[in-house]
Amino acid sequence: MVIDSVFNSRRQFLVQSSALALSMALPLPVESATPTRQVRLLAAWQLPNGGYQVGVLTAAGQGSSLTYVVTMVFDLPTRPHGLMHLHGDEYLLIARRPGDWLLRLNIRSGETSRVWQDEDRHLNGHSAVYGDWLYTTETDVLNGTGALAVRDRHTFELLDVWSTLGKDPHEMLVLPRGGLGIDEPFLLVANGGIPTHADMGRTQLNQLPMDSSIVAMNPRTGKVFNQWALSDTRLSLRHMAAHTSGVVGIAMQAHHSTAALRDAAPVLALLDANGLRTVGESAGVKGYAGDIVATPQGFVISCTKNNSAAQFDVQGNLLHSQAANAACALAADGEQVWLGSSAVEFSKPLELDNHWLLI
Repeated sequence: MVIDSVFNSRRQFLVQSSALALSMALPLPVESATPTRQVRLLAAWQLPNGGYQVGVLTAAGQGSSLTYVVTMVFDLPTRPHGLMHLHGDEYLLIARRPGDWLLRLNIRSGETSRVWQDEDRHLNGHSAVYGDWLYTTETDVLNGTGALAVRDRHTFELLDVWSTLGKDPHEMLVLPRGGLGIDEPFLLVANGGIPTHADMGRTQLNQLPMDSSIVAMNPRTGKVFNQWALSDTRLSLRHMAAHTSGVVGIAMQAHHSTAALRDAAPVLALLDANGLRTVGESAGVKGYAGDIVATPQGFVISCTKNNSAAQFDVQGNLLHSQAANAACALAADGEQVWLGSSAVEFSKPLELDNHWLLI
């Protein structure tokens, strides 16, 4: 494990929201979205020259005149993916799979420290914390199996590695005692199931069987409490959000052999104490959900390839949908949902990455 420490000075610049991302409050039209407080988001993006950065966005104005003041900008070695709050002013950023770095970022001081991943596993872009432990979803480079790395939350030192009983583990949640009928706190891990090979980077081996599932694990021992899978093995379970009712919403991506089959596939699944099921009303969006958040009413998913976003209740009933070009990153604060999307009127906008966080 190699750690690089860097101190970056503060830089500020102003960008038009339409050049970077749109924000909206669903189910209201984007023009009606009015922040109820000063909104700051931690986000990453790709520059027109192909480089990647992370920074803090502070919203100014409202509606179509919304702009962002971007502060604490940092260059990144490769494309990032997941962002997570560690404690205080510190946040964690993880490289997109197959990733080889983790970045600790202090949004007040500007100090960063980077950890390079060991060569025998690559990072899959997501993390979680429980007590003094940090967990990262990873893939074993040699055999392609899913792994959960257990690290010291403060130093990122590797303490243990557990199997996730699947392939391509992606997002995970820490859920409280009583959730999904489990009588102690647990980790919930989404095995995306997409087979890859160490020599082929992100290339998907579509001819091979997928192994996607949701696994509940003891955060102290790695013991598996339960595992759920869908009958349609070409659906990749990827991103998750927990509703206050205990229902977990799961955003999926379809990997069927034809565009027609992918478009007919649902992109939302729901998990509760009764089991895992797909939501039929989430089909017809080209088989791709990029992100998901929970709201008081249920869940919002971004349908990136369909250029739209959709809102569902906890039973899976479609409440609202609206157009949003290349919709992906989502964040929520009560009923207010912030959705990142690309601006169609700019030929080379800053391209917002898959996820962002309200801070």
